[in-house]
Order: sequence, then C-alpha cells, then structure tokens
Amino acid sequence: MMKQENHKQQSMILTTIEDLMPCEHFLRDLARLVDFDFIYGLVAPLYSDVGRPSVDPVIIVKSLLLGYLYGIPSERRLEQEIRVNIAYHWFLGLNLGDPVPDHSTFSQLRRRKFSDGMLFQKIFDEVVRHCIETGLVTGKTLVMDATHVRANACDSVTETITVEVGPSEYVR
Repeated sequence: MMKQENHKQQSMILTTIEDLMPCEHFLRDLARLVDFDFIYGLVAPLYSDVGRPSVDPVIIVKSLLLGYLYGIPSERRLEQEIRVNIAYHWFLGLNLGDPVPDHSTFSQLRRRKFSDGMLFQKIFDEVVRHCIETGLVTGKTLVMDATHVRANACDSVTETITVEVGPSEYVR
C-alpha cells in the first residue's frame, strides 16, 4: 500500500546546536585541539577603537579555513554553505539564529586587511603548526581524491605520498 507523506516543515523542536553536532566530526577535534585566540593579538593593530563593531576576526579566519578544508571555491558559496551546515555553525560558535558573515565581508577583508598576504600567511602557518603539534595532522602527507566520475573502486586501496616541503611552500 502506498502512503504519501504530507511534508510539514513547521514544527517546534527543543534542542541545542551541541546536540545536533556529530560527536565524531573532524571539526570537533580541530576546535578542541587548536586555540584560535592567538588571532586577536595578530590582527589587533588593524582595527580601530571607533566606528561600527567588526565581525569577530576569529570567525572570519575560521570561515576561510572551512572554505580551504572543504574545497569551497568562492566567498558567495562559503556564505551559503555556512548558512545551511550545522557543523560549520558549531565550529564558528554561531547559534542557528545568528547572522552569517556576508560574502562581501570576506572579500573586503581579503582586499583590505590581508592584501599583503603576509598576515594571512602567518595566521595560516600558525594554525597548521598547532595542528601538527597536537597530532591532528603530521604536515608530511597530503591526501587528495581527484576522481571526477563515479567508479567501482575499492575504498581500502590508497596511495601514500610523502610531501617534502612545508605548508608555506604550498601557498606560494
């Protein structure tokens, strides 16, 4: 007997974003092992004491890191992905009702505050260093899946490639 569901999407659920975040998610490990507070000290000279409050610089850097880690190709797409992904909200410290940084905020910060590339490079290197020190990554192996078509392949077969250069060389 066929049953047709009447999809009602207006229901009230009492839960927390913590309950919705999977326990084994990689971002939980990253948040637990890497203290991103060092960013405030590095970017403090770039901010004024007067004017409109800024978006938290740690949220900006963490957002750009999400874009890098998950291969999100543009700031517009990054904004959209953060808006709909509960794990990204959790990692950024945002509640479900909090506003997500606008794509133009990422673009403007990249153009104005990170334009010389050295500050962002310094932040990126520090995050990678924290990840290596805590054992989250080794900094020696890069894993990449370049498959563009669905294949009948064995998941247990991998090729390990040892990387001879450090993280700074990749950015160049």
